[in-house]
Amino acid sequence: MPPALRSAAALLLSACADEEILRGLDGDQAREALAALSEAGIDGREARGDGPDAAASVSVPHTDAPRARRLLAADGLPRARAPGLEQVFGKPGLVPTPLEERARLLLALQGELARTLESLDGVISARVHLALPAPDPLRPEPARPARGAVLLRCRAGARERLEGLGDGIRQLVAGSVDGLAPGAVAVIVAEAAAPAPRAEPERRLPRTLLWLGAGASALAAGGVGLHALRARRAHVA
Repeated sequence: MPPALRSAAALLLSACADEEILRGLDGDQAREALAALSEAGIDGREARGDGPDAAASVSVPHTDAPRARRLLAADGLPRARAPGLEQVFGKPGLVPTPLEERARLLLALQGELARTLESLDGVISARVHLALPAPDPLRPEPARPARGAVLLRCRAGARERLEGLGDGIRQLVAGSVDGLAPGAVAVIVAEAAAPAPRAEPERRLPRTLLWLGAGASALAAGGVGLHALRARRAHVA
Protein backbone atom coordinates (compact mmCIF):
# COMPACT_ATOMS: atom_id res chain seq x y z
CA MET A 1 0.00 0.00 0.00
CA PRO A 2 1.40 3.46 -0.89
CA PRO A 3 2.48 5.60 2.08
CA ALA A 4 -0.28 8.12 1.43
CA LEU A 5 -2.93 5.41 1.66
CA ARG A 6 -1.42 4.01 4.85
CA SER A 7 -1.41 7.48 6.42
CA ALA A 8 -5.03 8.07 5.46
CA ALA A 9 -6.09 4.70 6.87
CA ALA A 10 -4.25 5.33 10.13
CA LEU A 11 -5.82 8.78 10.35
CA LEU A 12 -9.34 7.43 9.93
CA LEU A 13 -8.77 4.56 12.36
CA SER A 14 -7.43 6.89 15.06
CA ALA A 15 -10.48 9.12 14.68
CA CYS A 16 -12.86 6.18 15.16
CA ALA A 17 -10.97 4.38 17.96
CA ASP A 18 -12.26 4.25 21.52
CA GLU A 19 -10.36 5.65 24.49
CA GLU A 20 -10.70 4.27 28.04
CA ILE A 21 -11.60 7.07 30.46
CA LEU A 22 -12.57 5.08 33.60
CA ARG A 23 -11.45 1.78 35.06
CA GLY A 24 -11.79 -0.23 38.26
CA LEU A 25 -15.53 0.47 38.60
CA ASP A 26 -18.27 -1.60 40.13
CA GLY A 27 -21.54 -2.17 38.31
CA ASP A 28 -23.40 0.79 39.80
CA GLN A 29 -20.54 3.21 39.13
CA ALA A 30 -20.29 2.11 35.50
CA ARG A 31 -24.06 2.44 34.95
CA GLU A 32 -24.13 5.94 36.48
CA ALA A 33 -21.24 7.08 34.28
CA LEU A 34 -22.84 5.63 31.14
CA ALA A 35 -26.17 7.30 31.96
CA ALA A 36 -24.51 10.70 32.40
CA LEU A 37 -22.60 10.30 29.14
CA SER A 38 -25.75 9.24 27.29
CA GLU A 39 -27.62 12.33 28.51
CA ALA A 40 -24.82 14.46 27.03
CA GLY A 41 -24.99 12.66 23.69
CA ILE A 42 -21.75 10.71 24.16
CA ASP A 43 -21.67 7.04 23.19
CA GLY A 44 -20.04 5.26 26.13
CA ARG A 45 -19.20 1.56 26.23
CA GLU A 46 -18.67 -0.70 29.23
CA ALA A 47 -16.14 -3.52 29.32
CA ARG A 48 -15.79 -6.03 32.14
CA GLY A 49 -13.24 -8.71 32.92
CA ASP A 50 -13.96 -12.35 33.68
CA GLY A 51 -15.77 -13.30 36.87
CA PRO A 52 -18.84 -11.90 38.65
CA ASP A 53 -16.76 -9.50 40.78
CA ALA A 54 -14.51 -8.26 37.97
CA ALA A 55 -14.05 -4.50 37.70
CA ALA A 56 -15.58 -2.59 34.81
CA SER A 57 -14.17 0.11 32.55
CA VAL A 58 -15.83 2.79 30.41
CA SER A 59 -14.62 3.88 26.98
CA VAL A 60 -15.80 6.60 24.60
CA PRO A 61 -14.85 7.64 21.06
CA HIS A 62 -11.39 9.21 21.01
CA THR A 63 -12.70 12.60 19.87
CA ASP A 64 -15.23 12.71 22.75
CA ALA A 65 -12.77 11.75 25.51
CA PRO A 66 -11.85 15.30 26.70
CA ARG A 67 -15.48 16.39 26.91
CA ALA A 68 -16.49 13.13 28.62
CA ARG A 69 -13.84 13.59 31.32
CA ARG A 70 -14.96 17.17 32.01
CA LEU A 71 -18.60 16.08 32.17
CA LEU A 72 -17.95 13.25 34.64
CA ALA A 73 -15.74 15.47 36.80
CA ALA A 74 -18.45 18.13 36.98
CA ASP A 75 -20.99 15.48 38.07
CA GLY A 76 -18.63 13.97 40.65
CA LEU A 77 -18.55 10.61 38.89
CA PRO A 78 -17.62 7.94 39.62
CA ARG A 79 -18.73 8.57 43.19
CA ALA A 80 -17.13 6.79 46.11
CA ARG A 81 -19.39 4.23 47.73
CA ALA A 82 -20.09 4.48 51.44
CA PRO A 83 -19.75 1.09 53.14
CA GLY A 84 -23.10 -0.56 53.73
CA LEU A 85 -24.22 -3.51 55.80
CA GLU A 86 -22.69 -6.05 53.44
CA GLN A 87 -19.29 -4.34 53.40
CA VAL A 88 -19.11 -3.69 57.15
CA PHE A 89 -20.50 -6.95 58.51
CA GLY A 90 -19.37 -9.22 55.70
CA LYS A 91 -15.70 -8.99 56.68
CA PRO A 92 -14.41 -11.90 58.77
CA GLY A 93 -12.49 -11.10 61.90
CA LEU A 94 -12.18 -11.63 65.62
CA VAL A 95 -15.17 -11.45 67.92
CA PRO A 96 -15.83 -7.70 68.33
CA THR A 97 -16.52 -5.99 71.61
CA PRO A 98 -19.95 -4.42 72.16
CA LEU A 99 -18.44 -0.99 71.52
CA GLU A 100 -16.89 -2.13 68.23
CA GLU A 101 -20.12 -3.84 67.21
CA ARG A 102 -22.08 -0.65 67.86
CA ALA A 103 -19.58 1.44 65.89
CA ARG A 104 -19.76 -0.97 62.94
CA LEU A 105 -23.55 -0.91 63.02
CA LEU A 106 -23.54 2.89 63.05
CA LEU A 107 -21.11 3.04 60.12
CA ALA A 108 -23.17 0.57 58.10
CA LEU A 109 -26.42 2.43 58.84
CA GLN A 110 -24.91 5.73 57.73
CA GLY A 111 -23.69 4.10 54.52
CA GLU A 112 -27.06 2.55 53.71
CA LEU A 113 -28.85 5.87 54.26
CA ALA A 114 -26.30 7.69 52.08
CA ARG A 115 -26.83 5.21 49.26
CA THR A 116 -30.59 5.66 49.49
CA LEU A 117 -30.30 9.45 49.31
CA GLU A 118 -27.92 9.24 46.35
CA SER A 119 -30.71 7.59 44.38
CA LEU A 120 -32.69 10.85 44.44
CA ASP A 121 -32.73 12.62 41.09
CA GLY A 122 -30.16 15.41 40.98
CA VAL A 123 -28.05 14.20 43.93
CA ILE A 124 -24.35 13.79 43.13
CA SER A 125 -23.26 12.54 46.55
CA ALA A 126 -24.70 12.19 50.05
CA ARG A 127 -23.17 11.97 53.52
CA VAL A 128 -25.08 10.98 56.64
CA HIS A 129 -23.78 11.47 60.18
CA LEU A 130 -25.56 9.97 63.18
CA ALA A 131 -24.91 10.69 66.85
CA LEU A 132 -26.57 7.97 68.89
CA PRO A 133 -25.44 8.08 72.54
CA ALA A 134 -25.34 4.64 74.08
CA PRO A 135 -27.32 4.19 77.30
CA ASP A 136 -25.15 3.84 80.39
CA PRO A 137 -26.69 1.61 83.09
CA LEU A 138 -24.40 3.20 85.71
CA ARG A 139 -25.86 6.67 85.18
CA PRO A 140 -29.40 7.35 86.36
CA GLU A 141 -29.94 10.38 84.12
CA PRO A 142 -31.43 9.72 80.69
CA ALA A 143 -29.14 9.53 77.72
CA ARG A 144 -28.77 12.55 75.46
CA PRO A 145 -31.19 12.61 72.53
CA ALA A 146 -30.03 11.19 69.23
CA ARG A 147 -29.10 13.61 66.44
CA GLY A 148 -28.46 13.32 62.73
CA ALA A 149 -27.11 15.41 59.87
CA VAL A 150 -27.39 15.00 56.11
CA LEU A 151 -25.22 16.72 53.51
CA LEU A 152 -26.33 16.50 49.90
CA ARG A 153 -24.26 17.69 46.96
CA CYS A 154 -26.52 18.19 43.98
CA ARG A 155 -26.30 19.18 40.33
CA ALA A 156 -26.74 22.78 39.30
CA GLY A 157 -30.41 23.75 39.32
CA ALA A 158 -31.56 20.93 41.63
CA ARG A 159 -31.03 22.64 45.00
CA GLU A 160 -34.45 24.27 45.33
CA ARG A 161 -36.27 21.03 44.50
CA LEU A 162 -34.20 18.98 46.95
CA GLU A 163 -34.63 21.55 49.71
CA GLY A 164 -38.37 21.14 49.19
CA LEU A 165 -37.91 17.45 50.04
CA GLY A 166 -36.28 18.32 53.38
CA ASP A 167 -39.15 17.09 55.53
CA GLY A 168 -39.30 13.80 53.66
CA ILE A 169 -35.54 13.34 54.00
CA ARG A 170 -35.77 13.93 57.76
CA GLN A 171 -38.59 11.41 58.01
CA LEU A 172 -36.57 8.88 56.01
CA VAL A 173 -33.50 9.18 58.24
CA ALA A 174 -35.46 9.30 61.51
CA GLY A 175 -37.56 6.31 60.49
CA SER A 176 -34.42 4.22 60.10
CA VAL A 177 -33.00 4.97 63.55
CA ASP A 178 -34.62 4.13 66.87
CA GLY A 179 -35.05 7.14 69.14
CA LEU A 180 -34.23 9.73 66.45
CA ALA A 181 -36.82 12.47 65.99
CA PRO A 182 -37.25 14.07 62.55
CA GLY A 183 -36.69 17.51 64.08
CA ALA A 184 -33.26 16.41 65.29
CA VAL A 185 -32.04 15.78 61.74
CA ALA A 186 -30.33 18.67 59.95
CA VAL A 187 -30.37 18.68 56.14
CA ILE A 188 -27.93 20.78 54.10
CA VAL A 189 -28.04 20.92 50.30
CA ALA A 190 -24.97 22.23 48.47
CA GLU A 191 -25.25 22.92 44.75
CA ALA A 192 -22.33 22.14 42.46
CA ALA A 193 -21.12 24.86 40.14
CA ALA A 194 -22.72 24.85 36.72
CA PRO A 195 -20.34 23.52 34.06
CA ALA A 196 -19.02 26.05 31.60
CA PRO A 197 -20.76 26.08 28.21
CA ARG A 198 -19.13 23.64 25.84
CA ALA A 199 -18.92 24.11 22.08
CA GLU A 200 -17.70 20.60 21.31
CA PRO A 201 -21.13 19.14 20.38
CA GLU A 202 -21.59 21.81 17.70
CA ARG A 203 -18.10 21.19 16.32
CA ARG A 204 -18.44 17.42 16.12
CA LEU A 205 -19.90 17.38 12.59
CA PRO A 206 -17.36 19.79 11.05
CA ARG A 207 -14.52 17.93 12.78
CA THR A 208 -15.76 14.65 11.34
CA LEU A 209 -15.98 16.20 7.89
CA LEU A 210 -12.42 17.48 8.26
CA TRP A 211 -11.21 13.97 9.11
CA LEU A 212 -13.05 12.53 6.13
CA GLY A 213 -11.85 15.32 3.89
CA ALA A 214 -8.25 14.75 4.92
CA GLY A 215 -8.61 11.04 4.31
CA ALA A 216 -10.25 11.59 0.93
CA SER A 217 -7.49 14.00 -0.10
CA ALA A 218 -4.83 11.53 0.92
CA LEU A 219 -6.58 8.74 -0.97
CA ALA A 220 -6.90 10.93 -4.04
CA ALA A 221 -3.24 11.92 -3.84
CA GLY A 222 -2.28 8.29 -3.50
CA GLY A 223 -4.43 7.35 -6.50
CA VAL A 224 -2.90 10.07 -8.67
CA GLY A 225 0.61 9.06 -7.64
CA LEU A 226 -0.09 5.41 -8.39
CA HIS A 227 -1.54 6.29 -11.80
CA ALA A 228 1.52 8.41 -12.64
CA LEU A 229 3.84 5.60 -11.57
CA ARG A 230 2.04 3.08 -13.78
CA ALA A 231 2.12 5.50 -16.74
CA ARG A 232 5.86 6.05 -16.28
CA ARG A 233 6.52 2.32 -16.16
CA ALA A 234 4.42 1.78 -19.31
CA HIS A 235 6.34 4.55 -21.11
CA VAL A 236 9.71 3.03 -20.14
CA ALA A 237 8.56 -0.39 -21.27
